[in-house]
Amino acid sequence: MKWKGIWQLPQSKTVGSGPVPVLRYGITLLALTAVYFCTGHFGQLLGAFSGFATLIWLPSGIAVASLFLWGFRLWPAITLGTFLVDLFAGASPLVAIGTSIGCTLEALVCTALLKHKRVSPALDSLHDILVLVLIAAPISTFISAVIGVSSLLLGGSMVWSSVYETWSAWWLGDLISLLQLTPLLLTWSTWPQVTLSFKRLIELSLLSVFMLVVGVFVFLGLPHLNQQGDPITYLVFPPLTWAALRFGPRGATAAFTAFSGFAIVGTVLGLSPFSAGSLGERLFYLQGFMAITAVTALILAAMMAERCALEQRKDEFISIASHELRTPLTCLQGYTQLLQRQLAGSDQPRALHALAIMEKQIRHLSRLIADLLDLSKIQVGKLTFIEETVDMNTLVREVAEQLQQTSIQHQINIEGNTSGTIVGDREHLGQVLNNLISNAIKYSPGAERIIIRLTSTTKHLTVSVQDFGIGIPATEQEKVFERFYRVAGKYRQTTAGLGIGLSIAHQIIEHYEGKLWIESVEGQGSTFSFSLPRR
Repeated sequence: MKWKGIWQLPQSKTVGSGPVPVLRYGITLLALTAVYFCTGHFGQLLGAFSGFATLIWLPSGIAVASLFLWGFRLWPAITLGTFLVDLFAGASPLVAIGTSIGCTLEALVCTALLKHKRVSPALDSLHDILVLVLIAAPISTFISAVIGVSSLLLGGSMVWSSVYETWSAWWLGDLISLLQLTPLLLTWSTWPQVTLSFKRLIELSLLSVFMLVVGVFVFLGLPHLNQQGDPITYLVFPPLTWAALRFGPRGATAAFTAFSGFAIVGTVLGLSPFSAGSLGERLFYLQGFMAITAVTALILAAMMAERCALEQRKDEFISIASHELRTPLTCLQGYTQLLQRQLAGSDQPRALHALAIMEKQIRHLSRLIADLLDLSKIQVGKLTFIEETVDMNTLVREVAEQLQQTSIQHQINIEGNTSGTIVGDREHLGQVLNNLISNAIKYSPGAERIIIRLTSTTKHLTVSVQDFGIGIPATEQEKVFERFYRVAGKYRQTTAGLGIGLSIAHQIIEHYEGKLWIESVEGQGSTFSFSLPRR
């Protein structure tokens, strides 16, 4: 752990700037001392064991967050703030000095442990949460409670019979502050560089209303239910889970802090489920419940943040790998075609046959790389569409003719037609048809025909691709449009594919406000259909 800099004043980076850094440092110390004193005195007003130890001790969380974000050199504010709080509460100067030493060491040790373990202020990994919950917070608060209670005992401010309850309240109050307030301040220390969409704003509004209703109902309303001991506290977990899963660590910390505020007010007023016994007993059980709630929400949010980060890195890897593979593959395709032209008409049929196989495989690999590129663009919302007039009759026949050349076994038949045209991206609509027909060929190895049906109305046109192959089980039909999903079975190991073609087709059809669906019977074949509105 690096303690260098705890005793140093901030150094100016600009030559000749004079006393401005020292003045700024002094103002920061005074501001932090004032905040520390006000929040500490507020906690003691809510009830303090032996006159000093309170279960609502906000300064611990504020102190650790301040040292973590702005440096160890702010420690004098913690010492002075604790000294003033306890002196104002009636402690002697010597006792106040002892308690201030304990609180200062708590903040320094907790911050040093967090920094030593390279905890991110975003708290977006399980490692960060476990370091805070299992190492930094318990160890540092233990130090503060031991030194603080010892100072009170040695100074004559408490008696031996109240040592256990005073120490428990001191330790639990500081621990809850580190588990609730510190994560809130750290995760919100930088404003998120994300613009919320309209749908996300609606979701956030609904979540806020849901939390307000649950908070009032559980902690402020229906006191007759609370007196009967009905277990209604579990109602806080659905909105907490929603906030953690959808809005990450910031959403989780904001949610359980809001519930904590409701809970404290309701418990003090005697309206919450924790309203039996003295105020100290009520707050003790409440804080225990809120500690478990906070840890649960933090762990869930961190795991979801890790999963999102992993998905993002995977998409970036796919995008980079696809771009890097495209250049050498284009070169190989060019040289293969050059060799085919040079050997055309020669008496080397085996070489020409090998080159034809090479070109076929290169085309297949190019199509896979193109799909990967499109998939990465879809994930970041950068897939571009060129709006043009498209004749679906002509497009279907062109794609069918191209794929007919790659399959000797299957006969591709086209039935029906579509009257008129639609507005869309010809290339991407052709990609949808290519993926559907290619899958029909791939997954009907024992069949001899594939049927493409075209129908239309005044508002929609529909294209269906029917094969007579292996079919898809009913339990897996809705999953085939997910990324990288492939139907389980013996054909999964013997049939090439990445499981992204149908996902891309689904995204393209959805872009045009259309619909893509499947009808399949296992062992008899499948029919993939999509409909597009006329625009």
